[in-house]
Amino acid sequence: MEGPEVAPAGAGRSNEELRLAAIVGRVIDRRQVTTVFQPLVDLSTTEIVGYEAFCRGPAGSEVESPLALLEGAHLAGRLAEFDWMCAARACEAVVKAQLHPSMTIFVNIKPATILEPCPEDLRPAVYEAQNRLRIIVDMNEESLTDDPGSLFDAVRAVREAAWGISIDDAAVAPAALALLPLVRPDVLKLDFRSVKGQMPEIAEMGDGARIYSEQTRATILAQGIEDTDDVWAARLAGATFGQGWYFGRPGPLPRERVTPTSVFPLVQPPPVLDRSTPFEIIASSCKPTITEKRFLVPFSHHIEEQVDRNGPRALLLETFESKSGKHASTHTRLRQLENRGAFLAVLSADMTSTTMVGPTVRTGQLSPDDSLAREWNVIVLGPHYAVAVTARGLDDPAAGANRRFEYVVTHDRDLIIRAAFVLWARIPKREPTLLG
Repeated sequence: MEGPEVAPAGAGRSNEELRLAAIVGRVIDRRQVTTVFQPLVDLSTTEIVGYEAFCRGPAGSEVESPLALLEGAHLAGRLAEFDWMCAARACEAVVKAQLHPSMTIFVNIKPATILEPCPEDLRPAVYEAQNRLRIIVDMNEESLTDDPGSLFDAVRAVREAAWGISIDDAAVAPAALALLPLVRPDVLKLDFRSVKGQMPEIAEMGDGARIYSEQTRATILAQGIEDTDDVWAARLAGATFGQGWYFGRPGPLPRERVTPTSVFPLVQPPPVLDRSTPFEIIASSCKPTITEKRFLVPFSHHIEEQVDRNGPRALLLETFESKSGKHASTHTRLRQLENRGAFLAVLSADMTSTTMVGPTVRTGQLSPDDSLAREWNVIVLGPHYAVAVTARGLDDPAAGANRRFEYVVTHDRDLIIRAAFVLWARIPKREPTLLG
């Protein structure tokens, strides 16, 4: 999991934390990790169609477990290098085992890691995997909201490498569920370990996953399957693939070369960053009309109120032109909406990233000459519901509440997703470094 910024060595660290950081630092320096693989099966046939790779530290050591390794890597400030090392070791093992190219390998890589350079000594293994293997990058639901601006670039980098994306536990986390239309994973993973035998919870979890799967043809994978009852429940939740001790524990790859008859489909293309603005995208398909600001403000508030009124909590993306005067009340509105929406982002020429209210809120400043700074956009995007109002001020002598705007209101989900992509890609982020 991503953690906060790492403090300078020794600052605020206990002796035990410093010791763990030093031990894991040496493991990373010496590349002393191994990989075990858990089978992934087609639930209709129990045929093995792939494996998930798990990293282990030196056998018998106090950092053999992945959790200890991860904690130590975080304490040492070397999470990205640790991720790349684990991914490279998994790729090396798969290439050496000469698995059939139709087999799919899941590797755990955080979005932030993808935007960091791969260490020089690990690049050959990663590049070979990129050319020869079917790789799916497994991201946990927390990583989706840690740095949503960088997430767009990470998703694009993975897609351009011809790899797939899997999201862990997205169907039960409001922010992750709301971001699915923008991340567009190939695989949704449902974790049955926390809901074993609880059919109402399983049905709810499966409902969210099914909706996304039917919209995009994504695959549902149930993990934590331990017995035949879990298999039946997984199928009811919409899963077509499964993983868990019932099918096999993590271990070495098999020596025999098996050709699977079914595969995990990679269905999503790289996201394309549309250079148009939300108003231009939506107005190209829906004819604008005219209104005054005194009507636009309350209607925008009505749209904002839909973040939790039409099914699971939704994503809320907004921009406001500097002349709108909206910025004076934005902080208050963010406070009101923060715990209602799944994730909120507001961009304006009158706002900076320091305006951010909470962990699921992002704000950013637009340049006054940015075309987005002339627009008024309120976009609500959820699993069950989507709505947007987009407006652009007219060159009008009227001012204040009587200022006129051309505007469009739409529930066209495809148009709204395209417009949301534009705003999501503009959320403040670090300068990316892609896979190479």
